[in-house]
Amino acid sequence: MKVKGDGIFSINTSASGGFGNAGISLPETVADAGGGGDNPPITTDLKLYMNPDVEAYSDAGTTLAVDGDNIRQWNDQSGNGNTLNQTTASSQPLYNTTVIGNGKASIQSNGDFFLTTNNIEIPNTQAEWTFYAVYKRSTGSDEYRICTLTTNSLCRMEWRSVHMIRQLTGSGRFISFTDDLNTKIVAYTLDRNAGTSGELKMYVNGTFYGSMSSGSDFTDWPLEFDKLFNSSYGINFGNQLWYFDAHDATQVEEVSDWLNTKYSIY
Repeated sequence: MKVKGDGIFSINTSASGGFGNAGISLPETVADAGGGGDNPPITTDLKLYMNPDVEAYSDAGTTLAVDGDNIRQWNDQSGNGNTLNQTTASSQPLYNTTVIGNGKASIQSNGDFFLTTNNIEIPNTQAEWTFYAVYKRSTGSDEYRICTLTTNSLCRMEWRSVHMIRQLTGSGRFISFTDDLNTKIVAYTLDRNAGTSGELKMYVNGTFYGSMSSGSDFTDWPLEFDKLFNSSYGINFGNQLWYFDAHDATQVEEVSDWLNTKYSIY
């Protein structure tokens, strides 16, 4: 049974950037990513796809990580080559195969992070995007930052008693969400052209949770990330996927069900 809930969603906005290089075209074939099918069920406009079970290395791309290793390099499976790196040993996330379901791997962050080869940029000219993440937090009320810009820490996603997205100026919008310690799949979709003022939606385990529209905020909302994770507290991440497309409810359910095939969450 899919988890359902009630929430009030809001968001703030402004403008600038592209997805590292927004002009990069997706190859015809996405790399085999294992688990839940060889490839995601939707590959159109896929810009970044991180799978802990594929090409996570304890060194610079030679030695595959095993349980308990620090991760030096993690390769993007989208075909766009946005490799994640961390050369500083004390800031390297851990590779874990005992936390997230079905014995699948996760990346454990506790104050550590990866840097991207290309910045993840979502400009105001990019009308649509969708983000999926599998995660399991270790405590119920602490702050988790899934992405933070190195040169401007105001731009980030925060997961606390609310799920918040902050723009480059630091202002943001959120949905109230009573989280727990269970592994779950979250998805956010943004369509700047929806209705008269755009719309941001949140889904949990493939089921619609809440949405928000807020006038011109959506038309000039700048997002730019060059860092993944940077959690203030312990959290484990499974697959993550970024698209330059606003998935509808059917597509979100399709991708979430595909992830669930791998992790057996709901």
